[in-house]
Amino acid sequence: MSRTRREIKTLVEGYTGRSKEALENSLCDSALKFALMRYHFKDAQSQPSDITITEDETSVDTSGVVGMLNIITARIVEADGSRNKILKLKTRGWWDENVVNAEDNGKGWPIYGMRWGSTILLDRPAESGLELRLRVTTDQAFTDDDTECPIGVLDLFVEHYVTAHVFKHLKEWDSYESWMKTSVGLRYLIDGTVGGELANAIEADGIGDLAVEIKAEPHNDSLGGGGASVENLIEGHDDYGNTRNWF
Repeated sequence: MSRTRREIKTLVEGYTGRSKEALENSLCDSALKFALMRYHFKDAQSQPSDITITEDETSVDTSGVVGMLNIITARIVEADGSRNKILKLKTRGWWDENVVNAEDNGKGWPIYGMRWGSTILLDRPAESGLELRLRVTTDQAFTDDDTECPIGVLDLFVEHYVTAHVFKHLKEWDSYESWMKTSVGLRYLIDGTVGGELANAIEADGIGDLAVEIKAEPHNDSLGGGGASVENLIEGHDDYGNTRNWF
């Protein structure tokens, strides 16, 4: 279980010797946003959202995706089919140099896109029957003092970050710097390299994401045992349509 906001605030007030209720509440949410601007934590990731792309349009309105902070992946998918492809998101500088006027490009499957506020611009007019599938991180916040940290691995970071900024509010600069070092690391204050409790949380968030790779291998009777014959029906896979023995 992660610490609640009340538990975090109790620790902060013990460290600082002060009770700053409104400030602490605000800083707890600020800490979450600070962390999400540097890493896409699993607890903040949305399920993929499919948004209809209107035929011949060169943009998609994403305002229906509530609280979107960062885009993790963007794909163009067939609404009534199985084909899909990555939409490569580009910077504004790249867009101005390479796309210029999307309406001048041939109608088809968009290849490149660019986020412009709550809109995704497309590099060409879209074919019919396409959707934009987004996986994003969304803004996170504590609802009240009994709410556990919305991103479970960040409760220690929130504790240290809030403590640092309460000391900053009190103009106790040595204590502020000391707690910032434990929350984001010494090098962050020098060159922006993340360390401290934030780095620990990022590492912890990735644990368990790596799965054992299972491969289809030719059957070898000398090894004994058995297996199952499986036809690869994954469209776009290099081995599509072939049947292999799995063990």
